[in-house]
Amino acid sequence: MPAGGVDFEDRNRHLAPREIETIATQAHRLGVRHFKITGGEPTVRADIEEIVERISRLPCSEVSMTTNGTTLARRAEGLRIAGLRRVTVSIDSLIPERFETMSGGGRLDVVRRGLEAALMHFASVKINMVVIRGRNDGEAEDFVRLAMASDLTVRFIEFMPIGDSACARNNAPDSQLVPADELLDRLQATFGAFRTLEANREPGVGPAVVYECPGGRGRVGFIHAMSKPFCETCNRLRLTARGILRSCLFDGGEVDLRPLLERRASPSEWRRTFAQCTALKPAVHALRGDGAMSAIGG
Repeated sequence: MPAGGVDFEDRNRHLAPREIETIATQAHRLGVRHFKITGGEPTVRADIEEIVERISRLPCSEVSMTTNGTTLARRAEGLRIAGLRRVTVSIDSLIPERFETMSGGGRLDVVRRGLEAALMHFASVKINMVVIRGRNDGEAEDFVRLAMASDLTVRFIEFMPIGDSACARNNAPDSQLVPADELLDRLQATFGAFRTLEANREPGVGPAVVYECPGGRGRVGFIHAMSKPFCETCNRLRLTARGILRSCLFDGGEVDLRPLLERRASPSEWRRTFAQCTALKPAVHALRGDGAMSAIGG
């Protein structure tokens, strides 16, 4: 989070559910079948169930979500009924005081209840843990034990210095980076060798390299966002709440889709615009991102 917190935006500047559905429909016509709803935090929208329901109508599509889990205890069932199929919960610490500091005031007990609700209502549940040297890297073993005790996947993500976060602003990018291979070696020294999981056994189309936990029910994944950028195989575009289509989480170009919505553009115009944005993807992303993770989301 930014050191001074965040300000709420005027909701009138954000896409309405029907506008999101229109953009998703055009993407679907171009072959997109996986839709992940992120944020900032997607569940701050009172109409999030409607958004999920509208996108899930598209044939042969899968809708998933990344969330901080704060409201999942009361909203998981409604989201599942609306058509949500998979959930990823962002949890960067299992120590309540540290979690509160890193999340800008969040309560771990509330998020843990949300995680339990997700396990109850969804067939696939994942945890994202951003590993930061000197902050929470010593907890990796505890996250593996959590995966081994439950039928879920814990994904360790290399720290990405994006925008004006309290972590990114005052530190050199490499000073807080724990390379995924370094962490994998350390965890295997503790738990024994991890066996690579076949790609078709892990739901989703993300960049994580996933392993089975030795003797446990769960899985662990590693996302080499900085040490081994996977830009050449990146298959994602990001749509912001304001209608901006971003080619890259970090520093790619972007295209405003609102004019297409306003003039009810033809399918060929949508195709050209999506192709234009895709062409703006960088060959390799920069060392520091130009957005704000608190607004862009996971």
